[in-house]
Amino acid sequence: MKREQGILIGTVIAAIIMMFLCSVFTFSDAVSEKALTTCIPESVSITEDGKTQYDFNLQSYGQDIGSIVFYSSHQRINVYAQGEEIYRLSNKRSIWGNTPGWTWNFVKLPSDVDRLQIEISPCYKEVEGQKQEFYIGGGNDIYMKLLRKAMPAFIISVVILLVGLYITIYWTIVHKGSQIDGTLLYLGIFSILLGLWSANETDVSALIFANRQAGSYIAFVTLMIMPMAFIMFVKSFLEINDNLFWKLICYFNVIIILLEHILNATGIYYFRQTLWMTHIVIILMLIYLFVVITIKIIRRQLDTRYKYCILTLILVFLSTIIDMAGYYKSGNNSGVFGRIAFLLFILVLGLDASRQTVARLKKGRRIGELEQFALNDSMTGMYNRNAYDYYINNEKCFDGCMVVTFDLNNLKSCNDNYGHRVGDAYIINAARIIENIFERYGKCYRIGGDEFCCIIPKGKSVDIERVIRKLYHDVDVLNNKRIIPTEVGIACGYAVFTVDDMELERVRERADEEMYQRKKEMKM
Repeated sequence: MKREQGILIGTVIAAIIMMFLCSVFTFSDAVSEKALTTCIPESVSITEDGKTQYDFNLQSYGQDIGSIVFYSSHQRINVYAQGEEIYRLSNKRSIWGNTPGWTWNFVKLPSDVDRLQIEISPCYKEVEGQKQEFYIGGGNDIYMKLLRKAMPAFIISVVILLVGLYITIYWTIVHKGSQIDGTLLYLGIFSILLGLWSANETDVSALIFANRQAGSYIAFVTLMIMPMAFIMFVKSFLEINDNLFWKLICYFNVIIILLEHILNATGIYYFRQTLWMTHIVIILMLIYLFVVITIKIIRRQLDTRYKYCILTLILVFLSTIIDMAGYYKSGNNSGVFGRIAFLLFILVLGLDASRQTVARLKKGRRIGELEQFALNDSMTGMYNRNAYDYYINNEKCFDGCMVVTFDLNNLKSCNDNYGHRVGDAYIINAARIIENIFERYGKCYRIGGDEFCCIIPKGKSVDIERVIRKLYHDVDVLNNKRIIPTEVGIACGYAVFTVDDMELERVRERADEEMYQRKKEMKM
């Protein structure tokens, strides 16, 4: 799953970079936004090429009309007052597409205009026949009413985005150094994508953010990536034992994303025309989830925790189906219901996944503490005899390995004369010297009360006599500091594993023999 996790993260990063570039390089093509109001056309006619013409008689609206405002989606616009063109919204061909996206058109009307004609031409066949509503006047209160009407859906979308950011940051912090899987990461990425897509689909985004070509691209690309993030989360959360079909769907999703970008960049088909490909991926994802959940139900593999997931998934299924049906029927985006369903899904499963994560962290911390207690010496922090025995019993190759053994001089007399408290300080300070010098070469162990050893895997490459001289020097420095009311002495010896040795313990015995010989020399 790490490979697919990397693909998902890489795809999201690439998408964010593309969104940023789109926002930067298409900003100058954005349409400005002002106030809105309402108006009804006197007549409507449709030409053979799909162009729709709306004729307005403005005499009944008074002298100071102000502006006419209307919403368009991937359409070219021409507005004429008394036969003279006063507004145009045309294609802006770029790598991001060849349409203005979806936007609010604000047309300032001359004060003496009586007749108005608006021509709306679809950029491609898929956007023909869209229902249009027109607003007339220049009141700021109308603009605010439209904002307030769309604000609930926008706020829910922003909450989804913020929850996703929080989950992702939380996972990033807690997963380091722990055995936490990617469940929360997938949910966080899905929530971020959903929040971006959902917020961008609201009228608040269309009214506030001027760069609608960038907004159109953001909506398409976030929708493209969402199925992959969603299926990876549900598979991880439900512990689905499938290593084939979910990968096929994820890879198919990546292929579709690349194909849609290639078609859009070459001008063969644009994002709006290839949106059905993304919908196929979504349908495949829903079918897959329906099948695996049904199998779990049949096999009675669902506990209470999974049942909550099933209930929220049902809401997601319904809202997705309603959203897609509404899109193909009228071209409208999803309303508050769909967003609430997804927010409920994210909160319920996010809380449950967080609870699991906390439980795993506590369990991992306990295991780590037990492992540390079992393998580390509590006084010195070195590896203990258990760790030493585990290493020599499980390591398969000791060729060229060097064992250095150490013994503390006069520790018994130190305990007898100054007490065990001073004796412990003796051991701790001596162990610190040994570890500071030898740890860079291998692992250091306390294998007895005053016995230590270091196992150096590549011992032949180490100038061990120079290292031992450094050990003696540091012992002299410690004695000169007079931290301990007795003289510290560390005797050491070493031996190297040869082809004649059958086990490492024999090497340690030879090292001990040399160490005791040096110990005698130190006492002379």
